[in-house]
Amino acid sequence: MSDSEILEVEDPALEVLTRHLGWKEMFAKDIDRLRTSLKETVITPMLIAAIKRLNPWISTDNANRVARDISNVQATSVLEANEKIHAMLERGVTVVQDKNDGLGIKSHDVFLIDFENPERNEFVAVRQFRVQHYKDIIPDITLFINGIPLVLIECKSPKIQNPMDEGIRQICRYQEMEDADRNMGAPRLFHTVQIVASTFKHKTKYATNYTPRRDWSIWREPFPFTLDDLAKKLGRPPTEQDIFLYGVCSKENLLDIIRTFVVFERESGRTVKKIAKYQQYRAVRNILRGISREKRKGGVVWHWQGSGKSLTMLWTSVKLRLNKELENPTIVIITDRTDLDDQIFSTFKRCGFPNPVKAKSSKHLQELLRDPVGQTIMTTVQKFQDAADMYPVLTENDNIFVLVDEAHRTQYRSLAANMRRAIKNGCFIGFTGTPIFKRDRDTFDKFGPYLDRYDHNQSVQDEVTVPILYESRMPELSVSGKSLDALFDRIFRDYSPEDRERIKQKYATTAAIAMATPRINAICLDIIQHYESHILPNGFKAQIVAENREMAVKYKRTLDSLGAPSSEVLITVGHNESNLMEFQKSKEEEKEVIRRYKEEADPKILVVCDKLLTGFDAPVEQVMYLDSPLREHTLLQAMGRVNRKREGKNFGIVIDYWGVSEDLQEALHMYSAEERQGMILTNYKVEILPRLEMAYRSAITFFDAAKATQKPGETLDEACVRYLAPEDRRAAFDQRFKLFSRYMDMLLPDPRALDFMHDLKWMAGIRMTARNVYREEQTPLDGCSEKVRKLIDEHIKVEGITTLVEAVPIFSQKFDEEIDKLGSAESKASYIEHAIRHEINVKMGDDPVFFESLRIRLERIIKDYIEGRINSAVQLQLLRDLLDSTRAPEKRASEMGLEPDVVPFYSLLAEKFDNVEAMKQVAGDIYSTLKTFAVVDWQHKEDTKREMRKSIKRKLKDVQYPPEQIQDMIAKIMDLAARRLSGYGN
Repeated sequence: MSDSEILEVEDPALEVLTRHLGWKEMFAKDIDRLRTSLKETVITPMLIAAIKRLNPWISTDNANRVARDISNVQATSVLEANEKIHAMLERGVTVVQDKNDGLGIKSHDVFLIDFENPERNEFVAVRQFRVQHYKDIIPDITLFINGIPLVLIECKSPKIQNPMDEGIRQICRYQEMEDADRNMGAPRLFHTVQIVASTFKHKTKYATNYTPRRDWSIWREPFPFTLDDLAKKLGRPPTEQDIFLYGVCSKENLLDIIRTFVVFERESGRTVKKIAKYQQYRAVRNILRGISREKRKGGVVWHWQGSGKSLTMLWTSVKLRLNKELENPTIVIITDRTDLDDQIFSTFKRCGFPNPVKAKSSKHLQELLRDPVGQTIMTTVQKFQDAADMYPVLTENDNIFVLVDEAHRTQYRSLAANMRRAIKNGCFIGFTGTPIFKRDRDTFDKFGPYLDRYDHNQSVQDEVTVPILYESRMPELSVSGKSLDALFDRIFRDYSPEDRERIKQKYATTAAIAMATPRINAICLDIIQHYESHILPNGFKAQIVAENREMAVKYKRTLDSLGAPSSEVLITVGHNESNLMEFQKSKEEEKEVIRRYKEEADPKILVVCDKLLTGFDAPVEQVMYLDSPLREHTLLQAMGRVNRKREGKNFGIVIDYWGVSEDLQEALHMYSAEERQGMILTNYKVEILPRLEMAYRSAITFFDAAKATQKPGETLDEACVRYLAPEDRRAAFDQRFKLFSRYMDMLLPDPRALDFMHDLKWMAGIRMTARNVYREEQTPLDGCSEKVRKLIDEHIKVEGITTLVEAVPIFSQKFDEEIDKLGSAESKASYIEHAIRHEINVKMGDDPVFFESLRIRLERIIKDYIEGRINSAVQLQLLRDLLDSTRAPEKRASEMGLEPDVVPFYSLLAEKFDNVEAMKQVAGDIYSTLKTFAVVDWQHKEDTKREMRKSIKRKLKDVQYPPEQIQDMIAKIMDLAARRLSGYGN
């Protein structure tokens, strides 16, 4: 752990937690005294004390049993254990006991946390909380409530390379999320932990258990405080770390989030744990702020498409249910489309919401509403219909909350009037993915004012969604904005005048002309070329929106005939459309196509006419090819299909073949200038080019200082690589390079991007060489799209940059050749230094004592050079000597009179015990014994490891090893064995 990590990140975090948020800090050594073993993650004495404090009637035996249930939950997986413990935290644990109240032995709920009264709980922050598994893990900050670890925060120095990625990667390793992490973490800790965070002060991201790296989020607001409030409280501008701590880890907010804003959702046969984003949390709190037993304040929640509206509605419903003052209200969820109704109903069911009821018909809906008793009812607005002239008032109950999805579409028309008449005194809350039209501001009269706003710009800034680009292609074939005669003449220009007149009579309508075979052929060829050059290289998919079912089928057939990437058509075929019957699919077949589209390699393209235009959430879709006259909200919502976030996806794009640009402008201008700003980038190439130029200048000028310090005999490339030696400098350059690359991805293969390609490739080459010299794990093209990466890869291979300086092992014969390629003594010394440093980091666990001694020697050489005690030539010679020491384990073993495999065990034993001959003998004995126990997969067999530990203990006692050090030495030897004997027995 570096000083900057402690001073710049960890200390400020603890100051906010303790001084401003009321947490109590305890030292790890004091916490350890409360544990019988470092494997324990729950601080049992603290938990038992809290159980007795919150449940004063409970017996000691029952309190102890509840604590055991938390500490040793029975489950088949970590996530299952976490879900069970979350339920215990939320609802308590049942015990059977006589409370001496005259009612005898009964079941009672035991509460572990008092969510209503935060001051009754014990909030403790611990630094360096060690948890023992196969290896120890030591999170930087662990937050406990009543002895239960619920939040884990990993702090990283802002001066290291990619501190955010490194922190997230470390937390993933703690959870053993990948096969490579097996036995490297402590899964038991994550039985209880609900929130994890990675921070380097200036940036903080959080998630919940087993969240993929791409889905970690930023908490932008310290709700209920403003940023100005926070600045006044802290006496300085708040950092992202401060905002996260106030927004998530303040006592009231943390209890609220854990209780209400965590769900376990079943998706495709697996459980996914989800936690609220800040805008969802803020919206629900804002909604509830205007609601009490006497007050029923409705309004509108505008959250941009793709920002999680369904879950916001879910959490609103949960909060309404938990509000004791409301005494079990009825909740009605209303949409205007069957698929949205199905989607929201499924969301509520998957997340374990208690007993939502779906209205099957208008009659069923009326039955449900005539006597509402705390139900949660799902329906479409279309079910508010009746043959009678006047729709009946079904209930005058005022304890009904109506959550209306896509409020802009459902709040007008007679059906919406019927809905309001039926639920006469309900509190109506409208949710919409787009703002309210300027001309339709009476929405506010129907629902009330905005309760919460989260627009497209904020969503993109928060990396919740990606920007939407719009491009009109092949305008000579567009149907709108052009004379149909001109379009007709272009399509059929090769026909005789007589044939053209005859065809014109047949193709008299806009739709018919749009479906003309020459036009569809031309568009399909353009789609294939665009998709294969722009979209497919990055691994993303497409959607084609046709004007009608016949056109959709024609697109499908034409794509197939042209050898396009795999596609499927999803349409509803009518009874009289026998020519389309081969494309009819059952609901289950449609679901399977959609699943494959989202999860598998094929199909690459979906062709639709009216399906999947709203409520369809497929992050893999990057492009929509639009050949349909969509307008207003329908147009904007359809475009929103491409804005979902996915790793490597920098933008979504809509390619227009119909010619809806005027309709799009009309739709956008129905909003205020502020609301439409940045919603759709309609002239994106013009808008992106200045951003690309700015990102380019920022990246290319980064090396101005390197040019100024170029030494005699040193090439510019070598000077730039040397300039990147400090880790924080490489991190700063990476950020600029990635931004430059991202804008290149957005513009390529447009010719205007080609002007920047030479310098992009040059910088990538510098980055490749620096990675090899400084032995970085990540590739220099991390953050680049596959499209850009391929262009750079080809350049690097052609230019031979991969062999300019390779990151070869120090034992390789090529290592000295690589050094000789470098010009200056400084460059050679830097290459050797980082090669040795890499070897030490990789091999430290294989021989801790030896490699620690090498690390100390290396740091002394570097320090002497920096402080001017030695020059570059002497530094280079000392590093070469150190390199020889690193390379010669056999020589070292021979000098010690030991087998090479025994030396690391001897080094451990002899570090604090100077009986040399005895330690040599016992080291050899221990190694031989461990080899006999190292059967297949021995690291996962507790019986085998128990026998190993017993044998080691006996041999240490035989040589009178200091008794107080034996347990610690056994643990070190077992760790060493896990590294050095991992391949034995296989």
